Amino acid sequence: MLAFGSAAAGGGGIFSNSLVVLLGVLLSIFIFVKFCGWAKKFELSGGFKKTIFILTAVGLVGFNVLYSMGNAAIKAGNGWGTASIALLAALIWAFVFAFALMAETK
Repeated sequence: MLAFGSAAAGGGGIFSNSLVVLLGVLLSIFIFVKFCGWAKKFELSGGFKKTIFILTAVGLVGFNVLYSMGNAAIKAGNGWGTASIALLAALIWAFVFAFALMAETK
């Protein structure tokens, strides 16, 4: 949630410690690299991969709109609900795209 309204989040807590944030980023990168290595063992058809790539291009607009709505909701004081949805949707789609990208083509 550090990506959304970091100035609005304010306060202390464990995530205000830059060492914790750095370790979280490094752990996330490690998990993503392991996932991509696992995805190399699968095969997808060329048409399915092309569909995923097209949906990713279209989804970029949708994710940017969700991101903007999340920031606006935080600034308006409406909570982190919209921002959480935007972040989770983008992360899930990043893993779908990475799987399609890394999988072998039949």
